Amino acid sequence: MNLPKEYLSYNQVRLYQTCPKKYYFSYVAEITTPINDRIFLGMVFHALAEDFLKRRIEGQTPEPGEEDVVDIFKEKFADMQKECEISWITPPADTEKRGIAFVKHFLSDIASAIDPLMVEQELEVELPGIGIKLRGIIDLVEKDFSITDFKTTTARWSKEKIKSSYLQMVIYKYLFEKSFGDVISQLKFRILYSKSASNIKDQLVTRNAADFDFGKMFNVINYVAENISSGVFYKNESFYCGFCEHSDICRKTK
Repeated sequence: MNLPKEYLSYNQVRLYQTCPKKYYFSYVAEITTPINDRIFLGMVFHALAEDFLKRRIEGQTPEPGEEDVVDIFKEKFADMQKECEISWITPPADTEKRGIAFVKHFLSDIASAIDPLMVEQELEVELPGIGIKLRGIIDLVEKDFSITDFKTTTARWSKEKIKSSYLQMVIYKYLFEKSFGDVISQLKFRILYSKSASNIKDQLVTRNAADFDFGKMFNVINYVAENISSGVFYKNESFYCGFCEHSDICRKTK
């Protein structure tokens, strides 16, 4: 099949399901747009968590304290701004304060219980019978072979949001099993949420690995891949079009 990236990922599949035209602008036409500050903050937090957990895997002792970790976050926040074009909905200073609050909550309420085996592990396998490469980056694999994906957001996930993220868990389970064997114990989303730097909370969403059905995953990926390869990029018009970064160019196209 003719795919623009020669592989599919969860983010690509999700984007095509959201709006095929938006997928076209992002991956086929490769039109770059600024990222919003919420996405940027998630990127910086992931980079910080990766750095912290890799130090633990390497056995660094003593582990950096809160003040040191916050300084690392600030440094990454500043450095990564130089690499990204950001659309600031919330001012940079307020975004940074929110990020620091996420980091402190991570250290005080989450990090002590993590026994990491792998961090930011990129995996790629070919789907049999379809000939499509599937790729993903897993945030965290612990020594009990549980898989965790970290999310930073403004609100607690709803049941609908949890349901819509089911496919990501299935893909991670498939990638890991095909790379390392059927050893996954549990799949988890760890969501840190707050609209400001105050009152940070976290939510743990878990799924038993045995509950997943790869057949549905294959059907979704095959459908998306065939449409992309055939050039099917229609507009999925909705209320959210007004918030899309491609809305101006999209209105000008037939």
